[in-house]
Amino acid sequence: MEIKLVNSEDIQKWKNLSFEYDKYVKELVSDLTEWYEGGENSMSFDEYIERRIDQKEAFMAIDNNDNCLGIIAISYKRNYITFFGISENMDIEIIGNKLLHYVFKKLDINKPISINEIKSKSEWILKHNELYNKNGFVLNGDTIENGVPVYVYIK
Repeated sequence: MEIKLVNSEDIQKWKNLSFEYDKYVKELVSDLTEWYEGGENSMSFDEYIERRIDQKEAFMAIDNNDNCLGIIAISYKRNYITFFGISENMDIEIIGNKLLHYVFKKLDINKPISINEIKSKSEWILKHNELYNKNGFVLNGDTIENGVPVYVYIK
């Protein structure tokens, strides 16, 4: 496994990974329009992907065949993990830890690092929450992100 910078050729891989999570988002909201198209105060997912790529703030774990195993995106400015996804047929601990530790080296660890996670009670999302806890994140509240209820974790 290797971690590489996401580029424009990887956009469909990123979208496909995001689509794997749609079933968990649909547990919370039936219409994914705002989740993907944004709203008054948020950009569309397509714009978001392009911005992260342009700012070199998105990283992908790949195998030897350039298959996407997981993606993590950050905001240097906000010291924030803005996207975290692991393909469901992958080992979340191995890939998740590798991606998290990769961005810990890029973000300012002397300041709080935050990440949001959808409020799904599914086993897969609970594994995300466990991974965050093992990496020093604590639950710090909740909010709405693009129309979807999310937990806010802070490290």
